[in-house]
Amino acid sequence: MGAAVGRLHRINAAHTDNDPPLVEKALRAAAEVEQRLVEQTARIAYLENLSKTDELTGLLNRRGFEDSFHRVLVSSGRYGDHGVLVACDLDNFKDINDRYGHNGGDEVLRQVGWLLKNHTRETDFIARVGGDEFVVVLVQTAWRNGLKRAQSLRRALNRLTVTFEGQTIAVSASIGVERFGPEDNDADTLVARADMAMYCNKRRRGAITLIRAAE
Repeated sequence: MGAAVGRLHRINAAHTDNDPPLVEKALRAAAEVEQRLVEQTARIAYLENLSKTDELTGLLNRRGFEDSFHRVLVSSGRYGDHGVLVACDLDNFKDINDRYGHNGGDEVLRQVGWLLKNHTRETDFIARVGGDEFVVVLVQTAWRNGLKRAQSLRRALNRLTVTFEGQTIAVSASIGVERFGPEDNDADTLVARADMAMYCNKRRRGAITLIRAAE
């Protein structure tokens, strides 16, 4: 489109004395078309981003997580990177909704999202993949370091209190961890393992259960 405008400028220079209004109109029309294309491209990018974002927390939603995790696994296979997947589920969240209403539950979810964002690096990513289910992907992270960071996240979540309409809501959460590396390309299997570890942890009330032990 820029080249087309350039050609019209050259035509304008060659025919200024003959019919300047016609060429000027063509230039304006070409510029308007170019501007509309730019705006349309930006609008498409905005809608695409919106379709991958959880409206309540501003985190990735399930679709956004699946797309991002797929890219991470492809990169891991290509460059030999390792990372850790953390599955997180709030304990007794239904009780919070029943006692404080859905507005109270929504505030808890927002605060949990805020906490996870503030306890991870910009290179990591977080998603809300269900009602009270979150996942954190610690990219380019060695297993032992990732496990320590997961434990730190669990402690921070279980210290979190949320103030809602003058009342204090104590948050409790269970997490499960699963490592991934260049040999892993099945995102569903990794998520299932992290979920299994998380539910084992929920039953054990505290300890982090490992489904696949570190070598």
